[in-house]
Amino acid sequence: MTSKKRLTALIPALALVLALLPAPARAVDDPPDITATSALVADAYTGEIIFEENIDEERAIASVTKMMTGYLACEGLALDDKRLDETFTVSQHAADSDKDGTSLYLLADQEVTYEELLYGTMLRSGNDAAVALAEAICDGDEDAFIDKMNEKAQELGMEHTHYSNPSGLIDEDNYSTARDLAKLAKAAMENELFAKVVGTWYIELGEFKIENHNQLLQDMKGECLGIKTGFTTLAGSTLVSCAQRDGSKFIVVTLNDNNQFADHKALYNWAFENYPAHVLCAKDATVTTLRMNGMEVPLTASKTVVASSTTDGSITCDLRLPGVVTGAVAQGSVAGTATYYLNGEVLDTVDLLFSTFVVN
Repeated sequence: MTSKKRLTALIPALALVLALLPAPARAVDDPPDITATSALVADAYTGEIIFEENIDEERAIASVTKMMTGYLACEGLALDDKRLDETFTVSQHAADSDKDGTSLYLLADQEVTYEELLYGTMLRSGNDAAVALAEAICDGDEDAFIDKMNEKAQELGMEHTHYSNPSGLIDEDNYSTARDLAKLAKAAMENELFAKVVGTWYIELGEFKIENHNQLLQDMKGECLGIKTGFTTLAGSTLVSCAQRDGSKFIVVTLNDNNQFADHKALYNWAFENYPAHVLCAKDATVTTLRMNGMEVPLTASKTVVASSTTDGSITCDLRLPGVVTGAVAQGSVAGTATYYLNGEVLDTVDLLFSTFVVN
């Protein structure tokens, strides 16, 4: 006979004032000297800017344009979505669109999958792949896709951005700013498929062997999460990246920077050192205990919850736990929830899991 368990309706069990989160207690070190014309460091959780240099100056952005192309391609798709295997026929226009830039070397009438185009756009930075991907999304109409790019830019509050193509090839009507690109990066990295793609260093798909141009994935291995490089003679070298360390997560943007990888590493080291995050609970760590059969059973967090490094104010936690538990309880089953509040507003909610099998 299978054991049955019964968890009563969750009831508020405890409200705790966890901490007051002040601004950094010590003086913030001066940021490093960099060579970029425009640059920005922003907290990836809140979007708050902690370093800026000409962040509203409209500039050509080269293949960083493909961030928007990839973001639109990932919208509404899950990590294992069957639509990634859908095939498309490469148009002559897409095959010819790799002039004066990087390429996946697509041929007209070649059959390719959506996934191949996505990785070819974001890792190899193939201009032909970007156009083919745009056509795949909008039934062969590249102009309709460009309209979608500009509509999404408006939706994200990118007030100084205009797209004229999906690849970033030289066009003075294709431009953005460091501030706007940080807004896009924050939104895009919240999409699981996009984050997986741009965080991939190398992948083999069908006949394609695709390596990422973002050297930070190697230079900051285990910390850099992606995003996108670019270069044209008009834009210079452009780079938008995202990295995390010890719970802190930042976005760095540099435009027209001839030392971009070194500058990003220097800016990250400065940000991590001076703006450490407040980890409220860590995945698999004990948050509280539940008394059962005369013993205290640890309840662990199902995910990590972080208060941004730039957050200040009062953090409180509301634990909701069962009043009665009967029957056997499997390890990993949900016991209740912990909801964290910042100054009275919900910051995040995490499931609390039984850390062990319990016979009650």
